[in-house]
Amino acid sequence: MCTVDSALQDDCISLVQRRDDEGAYLIRVGTLQTIVTIRLKKTWGSRTAFRQSHAIKTPRQPCPNWSCAPEAESPGDALRKAISGLTMHYRKAVGEGYRPAEEWLVPAG
Repeated sequence: MCTVDSALQDDCISLVQRRDDEGAYLIRVGTLQTIVTIRLKKTWGSRTAFRQSHAIKTPRQPCPNWSCAPEAESPGDALRKAISGLTMHYRKAVGEGYRPAEEWLVPAG
């Protein structure tokens, strides 16, 4: 099981604000300046759901990446899942030579 602290250790994000009491985490992805908010909420049993203010859509993706199963066993796992969904595509695009662009972050509708 991942902790919230370890989920926030991803070297491809910078933490802007952390509000543990609200389950809200404001981050920036890579060199992008847009702030992405990830909100955690307890669901049935011990599971935790997450909601993101933005998805990522790089030039190498056909559509924005929204998690089809936005929940996990613990708050740390849910936060890690949300963050890795953003950073995985960011890293791949940059690794293929694309220049990061604010348009990569698509607001939730």
